[in-house]
Amino acid sequence: MSGEALAMVEFSRLMIAALLCWVLCVCVHEFSHALVAYIGGDRSVRERGYLSLDPTKFIDPVSSLLIPAIVLMLGGVPLPGGAVRIDESALRNRHWQVAMSAAGPVSNLVLFLLFAMPLHPMFGLVESSSTTQPTWVYFLGAMASLNFIGALFNLIPCPPLDGYRIIEHRLPRDLQERMRHPQAAMAAFGVLFVLIWTIDDAMMPFYWMLIRVCDALNLPAVTLFEGLEVVLFNRWPG
Repeated sequence: MSGEALAMVEFSRLMIAALLCWVLCVCVHEFSHALVAYIGGDRSVRERGYLSLDPTKFIDPVSSLLIPAIVLMLGGVPLPGGAVRIDESALRNRHWQVAMSAAGPVSNLVLFLLFAMPLHPMFGLVESSSTTQPTWVYFLGAMASLNFIGALFNLIPCPPLDGYRIIEHRLPRDLQERMRHPQAAMAAFGVLFVLIWTIDDAMMPFYWMLIRVCDALNLPAVTLFEGLEVVLFNRWPG
């Protein structure tokens, strides 16, 4: 996004509310990693204060707050930052490492359901025939969408994302060692980030999956996407 376009971003109260809510979602994401690690044998997470939803314990100023906030304000999908330090050598076995890595994206999928289910027709809270909805409907739709897309993005097998950590044990040992260097991991993530921001329709697979899941659960996909438009771009239907 150019400097001129960035200057046109309107920091509405709804966007600020979404940013604050996303901080809580990041806390849940990181807490989920820590909780599964603790159950799997890593007692250091308790000593570091990770077994709480206190943002000061595991929110990294850059990866967990600054970068996601910038991405959200630029109209993209904010990504949870990996700020929890896990002592993987303390985990009982490789299966716990996989479970610990998957816990973060799973928590985002649970949050997706929590935000989206109040919009389900069976509750009768959303008037499907109306062209516009109350603000809270768009807010829930946006947060549901962001958590779903964020979960899918985190499952991409690219370091330092959780998807890579899930499959890491299947890779050759020398490749594992090479990708554990911070420079190599950030270079790989940088390439992925550039590809997504420069290739047209790079996010379409994520949106397609969201639509398919909404159809399967009988959720109003249109309302969820309208929520993204309202919260990220202040573009209200009608």
